[in-house]
Amino acid sequence: MPKGTRSALVVVLPVRSLFASAWSGRGCDSAEAYTAVLGYGVPEGLEPLPACHG
Repeated sequence: MPKGTRSALVVVLPVRSLFASAWSGRGCDSAEAYTAVLGYGVPEGLEPLPACHG
């Protein structure tokens, strides 16, 4: 794996995990949380969440 790709993964994966933890706190399981990060970004406010049914 090229050094630049490895460095990008070292930065992106923890950030994505941080965002996924925000979705997990809203009732999503792990798989839904990681998918929600890609589709919806970070959850905001108290509106109904289309990403998970928690």
